[in-house]
Amino acid sequence: MQAMEINRSRSDNLFLETKLGIVTRTGDWFHITSKQIEKFVPGLLDERPLGKLVEEAVAWVRSADSLALTLLLILLLTMHPVLAAVIAIAFHFFWYRSKSGFVTIYLGKLLKMMNTDGYLLMTSLVIISLLGMDGQYWAAGTGLVFFFLMKLGLLKRLWDKLDEGVDKKLSLNDRVFKMILIKYGMYYNKNAEQVENMEAKFRELATSRKGNSGK
Repeated sequence: MQAMEINRSRSDNLFLETKLGIVTRTGDWFHITSKQIEKFVPGLLDERPLGKLVEEAVAWVRSADSLALTLLLILLLTMHPVLAAVIAIAFHFFWYRSKSGFVTIYLGKLLKMMNTDGYLLMTSLVIISLLGMDGQYWAAGTGLVFFFLMKLGLLKRLWDKLDEGVDKKLSLNDRVFKMILIKYGMYYNKNAEQVENMEAKFRELATSRKGNSGK
């Protein structure tokens, strides 16, 4: 029980920090703690608070749904619904698996905005309504179905299901957080510890959490 001692964040309860890492209110785990961040990138938390780092990490983790939905809605205006859906699903798979390679310190705010319910609802409502008024009911229905797929995170669950049993050095979430630490370390001119050491700690905490959850 001691290993699961919890510290509440000061960022509107966005996350809880435990000895096994950080868990957000959206259910995302990052196997790193503030103490380890300070060890890996000394002084970074003085420049960028932990809450801000977690917010950006969540924005990147959740970005596949919002970007794929936006892409689909745009494509529905110009091409056949089946082709648009295939492209959007393929993009979702690619981005969900590879997003850590595109992490920059400048896109976090944009992705955070695109992940909001307000953006997703308004964008979907406007484009689906336009398609319906134009008589493109199949396209409008495709957009509506895809909206619920993204809101429920069903594609994410499918990709995670396909990955079950695959041995990975780092989880997709931890890859994103690692890249955010590296990018901000470079931005603020902080000397980061070797990436291999950082990855080892991520893996150690991930293994510890799985071991505790299995008891």
